[in-house]
Amino acid sequence: MSADGHNASPFSPRTMLWVAAAGILAFAALLLLGTYAPDLRNGRNGGAHALSTSAVGFRGIADYIDDLPWDIASYFVRQDDQWGDVALLVLTPEAGTDPAEIEKRLKARGESATLIVLPKWRVAPLPDKTAWVQNGGPLPTFAIEQLVRQVPNVAITRSAGGQLRAAGEFPAEGVTGAPAQLQTISGRNIRPLIVDGEGRAVLAEIGDRELYILADPDLLNNQGMRSAETARAAIAMLNWLNSTGAETIDFDLTLNGFGRSPSLLKLAFEPPFLALTIALLGAALLAGIQAIFRFGPPAGEVREIAFGKRALVDNSAALLKLARREHRTGDRYAALTRDAVAQATGAPAHADDAALDAYLDRLASPRFTELAAAARDAADPGALTTAARALYRWRRDVIREG
Repeated sequence: MSADGHNASPFSPRTMLWVAAAGILAFAALLLLGTYAPDLRNGRNGGAHALSTSAVGFRGIADYIDDLPWDIASYFVRQDDQWGDVALLVLTPEAGTDPAEIEKRLKARGESATLIVLPKWRVAPLPDKTAWVQNGGPLPTFAIEQLVRQVPNVAITRSAGGQLRAAGEFPAEGVTGAPAQLQTISGRNIRPLIVDGEGRAVLAEIGDRELYILADPDLLNNQGMRSAETARAAIAMLNWLNSTGAETIDFDLTLNGFGRSPSLLKLAFEPPFLALTIALLGAALLAGIQAIFRFGPPAGEVREIAFGKRALVDNSAALLKLARREHRTGDRYAALTRDAVAQATGAPAHADDAALDAYLDRLASPRFTELAAAARDAADPGALTTAARALYRWRRDVIREG
């Protein structure tokens, strides 16, 4: 086998180029997915939130709002800075929700309308269908009461179902039949809007602000949306709680862990920094193309210390420059010039220095002794360069060099 066969690459340059391109694209895709993975989750984990399609979720009412022939749409709030920008915000806390997180959102809402839908059921996802849940019975009342600790003397009670009725100015079309196990709320400073047969509040307004609590989530969740009557009542309830002229009914997802958290990577892929990212990627692509299609053969390795007389001359010159003694070499250059011209013109072989200088002065003007004196008396490298050039021109004119 030839030497070329031993050194040949097993892969062609085109194959390696495709491999590198595939690796870059795969890394970019992984980076994008890692950045936006929390935002792409479908929320089908069986929880009690607006993305969940389980019995305790609220995806049904959100889809129902969008399907109705009116000018109101559902919207999912995923960022903290959007809490105060919506007309009606629906909070759907779960059993393990931190009450401080609820209070944080209520503080950000100010006087805007907010509906808190309390949890009711203890559920667990099915092993083979994580979007579905199995009922583990009702939650303990104390676990629900601590979620709305801003209500003085709050108490959660449960009773048998029955017919609900509207209280105060609440519309009758927002009322429907009660679930089999009805959950109600009581406490100080609440105003009932929907009550059961005993006058216990199912939907209540808290204080003098537009804060509402729906004690029984079965009037709004997917389990309740199986009934057309309950669905119509839920729409009427939300429409009454919403502000006049509002365009959306907003469901908060940040409370359930589906918010969009800010990150530096997101800034790189979103305006206004997206343009800078594209420019940097373009520059990297051009640099890669230049590296692949290099102009000319690669430069060979150069020895740090070269061989031969040239290296000796260069090192000597470097030492003279380092010692700042370049201008002291003018007399040596004049002597070299005198010897070269004397040999080329056939000067007397046994003439002394004075006779040889007199001979050279007669050959051309300016005289050699004047040029040699200028080189010998040079005070700096610039003056030496000028004198050396004059000597070289005189030599060239005398012996007809070049």
